[in-house]
Amino acid sequence: MKSLKFTLAVLVLTTGAAFAQDLDADGDGSVTYEEATALYSGMTEEDFAEADTNDDGVLDADEVALAEESGLFAAD
Repeated sequence: MKSLKFTLAVLVLTTGAAFAQDLDADGDGSVTYEEATALYSGMTEEDFAEADTNDDGVLDADEVALAEESGLFAAD
C-alpha cells in the first residue's frame, strides 16, 4: 500500500512539472488554446473545448492529462 501511494505521489509531481514546463507558457496554472496549440499543432478548437470539461475556457493539469490519456491530444 505504501508503495502504491509513493508511486502515485511521484506520478502527480512529475505530471505537474511536465504540465508547467511544456504547456503553461506564462506559468499561471492554466493552459489557453494558444498555449496548447504551441505543443499540439493539430489540435482544433473543438478538441480543446472537449478537453475543457468544466467549460471555463482554459485547461488545468487534470484536463490535459485526461485528454492525453484518452488520445484526444497527441504530441507532435
